[in-house]
Amino acid sequence: MELTPSAHLDTFARDGLPPPERWPRLVFELPELTYPDRLNCGAELLDRTVERFGTDRPAFHDGEGRVWSYGDLQDRVDRIAHVLTTDLRVRPGNRVLLRGPTTPWLAACWLAVMKAGAVAVTVLAQQRAPELAVMADAARCTHALCDAHSLDELLAARIPGLRVTPFGGDGP
Repeated sequence: MELTPSAHLDTFARDGLPPPERWPRLVFELPELTYPDRLNCGAELLDRTVERFGTDRPAFHDGEGRVWSYGDLQDRVDRIAHVLTTDLRVRPGNRVLLRGPTTPWLAACWLAVMKAGAVAVTVLAQQRAPELAVMADAARCTHALCDAHSLDELLAARIPGLRVTPFGGDGP
């Protein structure tokens, strides 16, 4: 099996894959399983849903009773992706650590990382500084998006070179 060219400028994740001859054989015989060599899962998951169902359909209900429509989600995701690629200079293939409780904001950050072409390294909100340091080092994370209420342990990990950006009610 031959690898197709990647859009990732940072090839760390791809370089760590086993050799192609050790991969499972994937069979896509159904026409609906025909995909291009490259696709952006953030765009496919979110933008195609918005195209199909519109912007008003509920996407998330948060813990405080607010509803995020797909339009709200798409707007937030696009803004976060813009901050990642423009302000934070995240490049395709860079690993971005995501930390926080399971909320619409964390989902929006995950989708934004995908749209930016980066690799999400999502960690549990309960992980402590030593565990976070190991995870960030193993994945060679360059950036982190962290819920503002979960910053203490991530900052205590003192991960060299990690650029931490908090998120929460007003976004990153």
